[in-house]
Amino acid sequence: MTARTYQNAKDICHLPLLPAQWKALLALIGLLALIPVILPNDYFLLFFNVMALNALVVLGLNLLIGSTGQVSLGHAAFFGIGAYVSAIAGTTWQWPIFYSFLFALASVGLIGCLLALPTLRLEGHYLVMATLGFNIIVDILLNQMDDITGGPSGFPGIPQLSMGRLTIDSDLKFYIFIWTLFVVVFALTLNLTDSRMGRALKAIHEKELTAETLGIPCHRYKVAVFVLSALYAGLAGFCYAHYVTFISPKTFDIFYSVQVVTMVVVGGMGSLWGGLAGTMLLTSLPELLHQFEDWYVLSYGLILMGVLVFSPQGLVSALASLSRLRRAGPTQWQADGQAHGKPAAPASAKLRKKRRLAREVSPRGPKPEPLLRLVDVSVSFGGLQALNQVGMEVAAGEIVALIGPNGAGKTTVLNIICGLLKPDSGKVWIQGTPLVGSMPHRIAARGVGRTFQTVQIYQGFSVLENALLGSHISGHAGFLQACLHLPKERSEEAQLRARTGQLLEAFNLGGKADYPVQRLTLLEQKLLELARALALSPSVLLLDEPVGGLNPRESAVLVKHIEELRERGMGTILVEHDMNVVMRLADRVVVLQHGARIASGIPREVQRDPKVIAAYLGTRKAGEPPAGKQ
Repeated sequence: MTARTYQNAKDICHLPLLPAQWKALLALIGLLALIPVILPNDYFLLFFNVMALNALVVLGLNLLIGSTGQVSLGHAAFFGIGAYVSAIAGTTWQWPIFYSFLFALASVGLIGCLLALPTLRLEGHYLVMATLGFNIIVDILLNQMDDITGGPSGFPGIPQLSMGRLTIDSDLKFYIFIWTLFVVVFALTLNLTDSRMGRALKAIHEKELTAETLGIPCHRYKVAVFVLSALYAGLAGFCYAHYVTFISPKTFDIFYSVQVVTMVVVGGMGSLWGGLAGTMLLTSLPELLHQFEDWYVLSYGLILMGVLVFSPQGLVSALASLSRLRRAGPTQWQADGQAHGKPAAPASAKLRKKRRLAREVSPRGPKPEPLLRLVDVSVSFGGLQALNQVGMEVAAGEIVALIGPNGAGKTTVLNIICGLLKPDSGKVWIQGTPLVGSMPHRIAARGVGRTFQTVQIYQGFSVLENALLGSHISGHAGFLQACLHLPKERSEEAQLRARTGQLLEAFNLGGKADYPVQRLTLLEQKLLELARALALSPSVLLLDEPVGGLNPRESAVLVKHIEELRERGMGTILVEHDMNVVMRLADRVVVLQHGARIASGIPREVQRDPKVIAAYLGTRKAGEPPAGKQ
């Protein structure tokens, strides 16, 4: 890790409540302060008040879409629920504003949770259709429940917002209130995305299964973010109802859900600033096209289509990328080349550093033998028997190679161990604890790390951020602490960064901690994946073809790192086709063919086993001449 990155890690714990992008936020506050001075007209204030309400809804939806990849067409319903529940409580039941506010948010949160628990197990267009159906149901209820909601005629007489003796009874007062509220919520959301929890959410969006194997509880986090996103919309609905004092179901129909999704897409999914820019643009569109009212919906469609075709990452992301390209010059690349040319640290110093790090990340306490045990594990996919009563053991400090022809079931064994697949029968234990039926994130927390046959590196992350995902289970700060950037959470983040930086240095990646992963070679990406797995402090490590795609020199570098795993006292399962690597590393070898174990023992014995030779080379039929004499 570079000195600058270490300094950032050191400073990060001293900035409670303050987002990392505080300068841009300060500029936004300055701009918002000037608008009432430049445009004192009530009409313009009303326009910007509506923009702030839209921005709140878009902020929550952008957090959901950008962080977890879940697209919702139901946020107009949450907007309406927040508005109607607070209106009914404050007008029909004559509750004080504060209690109406709490009741509205509690109702939105409960409904959002009940909707999220089943629907977030769906993916892609199925989730979109489920939230669309929810929006349609809420729209029908608001129109049909005349006695409660007023039906299509609307709900009048809603009290204005008041705080003690202060009543927000003018556009200017509401402008100050709603934009102050938005800036506070926006700052908290920026803090959330710039935290351990924010990294986990982005990881879920890009590679959910990989995130699970890194100890991230994906479904729980997706539900939490969905509820949080719904609360943003409910908060906006509460403010809207007590601002306009009259609401009707038409405001909360499906078209409003489409509008806010369009704002997110146009601004840039995953970019909070982009969502704000998209809100400003598309909220202004009706005013810009007020002379062409019939073209309003068509304009929305054309803008959305144009962005998806020419700038699928959103306008703000496109502008940011263009700006980075202009700033990037040959000087930066020359500096990188000079950095690569620096002499490496002495081998003995590196070895001492790695051994010290091994003691820090190795599991503590007594480790019963064997560490990992599989007994009669079987699994089938339809009519295909992928594994048939496979059993094996891995002891502490032992490397067990799992070999066999393609399709033998090697990766299936690893997927069962780490919880990505559930066996039809059989048992799996780690240090005496059963694993079958446990979620992958719980298995990772119990001490199982893995790499993948195809390198699973997060393309939207830097090298350091990729490695930090492996340290997720080492942190304890939750959503609230992340939003507030409390000193304890900042201190924990700094410690995780410092520890992960040392781990990267042990793999000669410390100088590239701030690099985007696209600039790493295949060997460096595999080393990064291995470092990320070791950040879990596993007792058992699963390596799926670690030297695949590497040339002999690169393979030798990776093999040296794997050899050092014995010093860490962890058990390793090595799936590999390169027999030279297997013979060099493995203490024992287990051979699979057609999902069944056909041989097990030390490498030299297995190498001479006739069954293994037949599995790899085949057998000659009786009477068939040798290949050289045909």
